Parts: sequence; C-alpha cells; structure tokens
Amino acid sequence: MAELPPVEIKDNEVCVRMLAAPINPSDINRIEGVYPVRPTLPAVGGYEGVGEVHAIGPAVKSLSPRDWVIAFPPTSGTWQTYVVKDQSLWYKIDKNTPMEYAATVIVNPLTALRMLEDFVALKSGDSIVQNGATSIVGQCVIQLARVRGIHSLNIIRDRAGSDEAREKLIKLGADEVFTESQLDVKNVKTLLVCGNLIL
Repeated sequence: MAELPPVEIKDNEVCVRMLAAPINPSDINRIEGVYPVRPTLPAVGGYEGVGEVHAIGPAVKSLSPRDWVIAFPPTSGTWQTYVVKDQSLWYKIDKNTPMEYAATVIVNPLTALRMLEDFVALKSGDSIVQNGATSIVGQCVIQLARVRGIHSLNIIRDRAGSDEAREKLIKLGADEVFTESQLDVKNVKTLLVCGNLIL
C-alpha cells in the first residue's frame, strides 16, 4: 500500500471520490501480469466502480459535486480513494441505483448484453446455449434472455454445490440447467428444434 500525493485538477478534469469498486478476476490477472492489457507501472488496481464527484475543473459543465458517476470505457485505477480523469470519461448515474449494481454494471452486464446483441439477431422464442453459466456474465445472460423471451440452456461444471447452483440459475430465469456430465456437450444441438428448446 502507498499514499500518492494529490493530483492537480486540470480545466476539463473531474476528481471523483470512489464509493465502491469490485474485485474482478481480470483485476487479479492484471496484478499477476498475465492479462493481455497491462498498465504502465507503478499502477493502481481496479477497473470499474462507482464514485461521487468531489471537485471539478473550471471548464466542466456536465457534472457537479456530489453527482454519482461511473467511468466508461472502464479505466484502471479505481482501487483508490480519489480518481482524477477527463470529464469525457465520467457518466452521471441515478443515485437511487443500488451501489453494488452501479459499481459492477460496466464489465459483466454489458458483456452479457453484447453477447446477446452483437452476433445474431435474436428474437423472442429463440434459444441460446451457454457454458460457464454460474459466472456473473452467465447470470446476466440468463436474466437478459428471460426479459427478452429468449430460452436459455445453461451448462455448469460438475462440482460440489452444483444442485444449489442449478436452483439459483432457475430462479434467475434459466429454462434448463445441465452439468457437463448430464449431456454430451458436443451434441447440444440435439436439444434444439426450430430455434426452440425441447423442454
């Protein structure tokens, strides 16, 4: 741990006091030096989070002190008390948003959304199959699919607690949940007929 001296806020910059910042596996990978994108050292960890505007530069008009903000695109350095970045990076959010949602919305939920929107034009009644369904991205995919009327077939690993994991995913909206040993993963297509699951 180290304390850094205060950073001068330039005209177009915003100083944000971080309220919450999660620890993602990718954050740990960056610290380990195994993530493909590496920050210049020395570096501060953390890639997403939510903060409150503490101070603004004189040219900043879109934000005010006490606004809640998230950074987009995600930026490194959220594991510190204060973050100073250009105003273009910060987006104001509703303070009624639960803090834990605001702190984690950028990486996993948006990844799930892009997985559902960027590759195939899915519509209500279509089906998707995903492995790694217990991951946060997988859980977000399940919820987004349910809201859109898309059926989800979800594959999880065989491990202790898989029955509880299955029940959790069903409660989130999963149509079907299988462990890897319950089906031949190479033949998942046999569970699909005309874009709909055989339930």
